[in-house]
This record gives sequence, structure tokens and C-alpha cells, in this order.
Amino acid sequence: MKTGTDILFQEPTCTTRRLRRSVVVEATSDTFSIRFVADAFAFEVDQEVLMYFNGKTEFMQQVGCVKEIIEADEGPTFLIDPVGDPISAESREHYRVSTISANLEARVGGEENLQVQDLSSTGFAVLAGEDYQLGQVIEVGIIHGEQQCHGQASVQSIRPLGPHRIRYGLRAIEEDPHTGEFLQVLQQISLAVQREQLQRSGGVA
Repeated sequence: MKTGTDILFQEPTCTTRRLRRSVVVEATSDTFSIRFVADAFAFEVDQEVLMYFNGKTEFMQQVGCVKEIIEADEGPTFLIDPVGDPISAESREHYRVSTISANLEARVGGEENLQVQDLSSTGFAVLAGEDYQLGQVIEVGIIHGEQQCHGQASVQSIRPLGPHRIRYGLRAIEEDPHTGEFLQVLQQISLAVQREQLQRSGGVA
């Protein structure tokens, strides 16, 4: 991020995409500070938020963590620490397979044995009962037979389906890019589920 860059932020408590424009007023190699052009969102320190910006060739998305809020006469300045790597915001990067009939369980936060709706090599959708916000980073886990992986994921979408029944779209965040263990095992599970579905449908495994 460079000084003067426009960044759009998603309202964390809104289930639809409501974006508000901000401008980078200061940047270092690790963090950057933004100020909203109009009214600011009511961000809090240590809150994770979704941000959108123009990359070299396409519109990008990334999670950011609010590390500090500095009040000033011209409006508050928010110090942002990027989390994970930016991804394309224009389309899903990887094919998602429905997992309704698969032997698949998920853990999200403190909830276990949750139903997974679909799965890809970079994330999954799950039905949960707890309330989370867009951009929030949560501890998650996936179990498929003898395979399992756990790590962190950010909330990408929210769809309320009833009381204590919410569909969350989650994107995996690799904590250690050198080992890549979380995403590596998640990809293996995704491929295994696809093979099982092909076998049930009579396709070639």
C-alpha cells in the first residue's frame, strides 16, 4: 500500500456488501494508516475487517486488523495490519464442490460437528450458530475420515437462515507460508471429496 491509495472497507455488521472509501495517509513495509473520505465506520482496536483495492491487473480483497485508532480534528486515523495474502475479489479462485452428502465435519470457533455446505482448496462454507462479523478471523478445523487440518479462516460471507442457523463462507489463512500445512491438507481433502463424488456418480476417479 502506498500513500494516496484508495481502499474500500466492508461494513463488518452488514450481510450485504456495503463499502466505504478511505485513503492511505501513511505506509510502512508492514502496516499502513487510512482515513475515511466521509463518515468512518465504527471500527475497534484488534477488529478484523475486509478491505478491497485495485491490484496490478484486477480488483483485490484482503483481511486487515485494526491495530490503533488515532483521533484528530479532521477525523480518526486507523492503523491497519494486513492479514494473510490478497486474493482476487472478482471471482472465486478455486472450484468449490458440494459436500452435503460427504463424510465431512467442521469446527468453527467453539462449535464442533458442524455441517459443511461446500469445500474448495482454499476455503469452505458451513452452517453455524454463533454470530461472527465479515472479515473476522476464526480458528477452524476440517475432518474427513483419517484426514484433518486446522488453522485460521476469515469470514467472507454471511447468510442468516433462521434462529442460530447461519451460513458462513470462510477463506483459509495460512499462518506459516513456508510450511503451507493448513492449505496443503485442505486441498487434499477437497480432492478426496471430489473423487468420492465422481465414484458415486459413475465418473472416472
